[in-house]
Amino acid sequence: MPRAFARVVLARALAAARAPVAHAARRLAVARPPCAAKSTAAAAASDRGDVRVGDEVSVECVDFATSGEGVCKLANGMVLLCDGATPGEVVRARVTKLRKKLAHGAKTATERAAPNAVTAPCPHHEQCGGCAWQHVNYDAQVGHKRNRVVDVLARIYKAGEDAEAKVGACVGADETSRYRNKMEFAFASGTRGKTVVGLRPRGANDSVVDLSGGCLLQSEEADRVLAAIRETLERADGRLEAFDRTSGEGTLRSVTIRTAGGERGGEKAVMVDLATTASPNELKTGPLAGLIDVVSKVPGVVSVVHTSGGTTTKAGSTKKVEAVFGENKLVETLNGIDFELSSASFFQTNTEQAARLVRQVREACAFSGDKSEIVLDLFCGVGTMGLSVASDCSRVMGWEVVPEAVKDAKRNAELNNITNAKFYRVDLARLNPSKGPKGLLTTPKGKELPMPDIVITDPARPGMDSALIAILRTIGARRIVYVSCNPATQARDLLLLTAPSEGADDVAYELKTVTPVDMFPHTTHVESVAVLERKA
Repeated sequence: MPRAFARVVLARALAAARAPVAHAARRLAVARPPCAAKSTAAAAASDRGDVRVGDEVSVECVDFATSGEGVCKLANGMVLLCDGATPGEVVRARVTKLRKKLAHGAKTATERAAPNAVTAPCPHHEQCGGCAWQHVNYDAQVGHKRNRVVDVLARIYKAGEDAEAKVGACVGADETSRYRNKMEFAFASGTRGKTVVGLRPRGANDSVVDLSGGCLLQSEEADRVLAAIRETLERADGRLEAFDRTSGEGTLRSVTIRTAGGERGGEKAVMVDLATTASPNELKTGPLAGLIDVVSKVPGVVSVVHTSGGTTTKAGSTKKVEAVFGENKLVETLNGIDFELSSASFFQTNTEQAARLVRQVREACAFSGDKSEIVLDLFCGVGTMGLSVASDCSRVMGWEVVPEAVKDAKRNAELNNITNAKFYRVDLARLNPSKGPKGLLTTPKGKELPMPDIVITDPARPGMDSALIAILRTIGARRIVYVSCNPATQARDLLLLTAPSEGADDVAYELKTVTPVDMFPHTTHVESVAVLERKA
């Protein structure tokens, strides 16, 4: 695809992604806007009738926004995004922010309950920012997530009424609690000069919700670690201070608790990653050393690592990571394949649903059965997708920019005795489309690789770069399986991949199906697997 044409299509797709939503099924996927200045709100008040910040209004919630807020309509026609409102519920809401065509509010009371409303099982639900939809029946959650995928396909990909037929049923989860294998918690200053650990409250970054009852998203083993940390901080009586990003003072930044194991019937193992500003001496003596000792003795903990300094960039992490108990290693099993994970490794945080996602991808690849296909695995991470399909094909070629992930992928291939999968470090956001297939199918050492039959791509939330899409169209693999955690950018990229061909060296694709997968129950997030076939 010529770059100029790609830019035009991309610009149109981006404009569609940013446009206000007015889908026929009343789905309003409105992004959270920046806060409006009070003077702007006052100046535009005459355009909105008598609605002002601080007013209480009675409104009916008709849908969910992508942010998890309820979408309501004010009497003057303005959209009100109301935190805590559920579709079908009539609420009293206090207006907290105003823009020209959009308002924000917070629920103060329920006047009529929603038909799909349930009592949130977590005592911290009202304050914590972790589970926006815990108060909604799970079947309804799955339905809303499918609707979101249908909406972006209709609106951004321009599928219109065909979007409903393209999108399959959302693959729901059997377990909606204790499903996360990794959670990151923050530290903050609490009352009486003591330090607390928990999750950030909704809309705030300078405090935390003290999770006295634990977190229902993570394993019971991880909850025991969190409880041990809370108790140690209570006894420390302020001697372990939370890091203050404003002043630069304090020690404790965050703690990440990772759980692995269980698929083969064994006991679960836990890795704890403490991120602090501490010096090496503080890891050996003093309050922090005492905290590390307590954590290492919690049943199930096999590894405690300490992370200090540095930042994470596209080239990798410059942080210093040191194992202070055990090794910086944890082994997770997915569909019979073992993955050795370090503290910095990316791995899907819902192991059970990740197994279903991988099975969905394998089915979407539509392998011939003779193991002849060559697979190109883009944004391969630790090799989860590529290694999972290696037994179905002749060769897997994996691309990833993060060097630690590439090392993990190579090690995981060795761990499972998989010899037909190779992984390379390549920045897929810095490709030269003028080189055609060679711009992608060349190793860092200059070796040319064969043309793939199937492409699996699993980019981060921003989606794929237009140059990468242009190269994929020149390669012309018979099938592309596109996994995404952001349906909006996926729909934008699908528009580019299916745009009309511009010549013999530019292959257009046809979108066959999109399958939503609920990786994160009780949240607004949804994964989706799109299948594209090369047009004749």
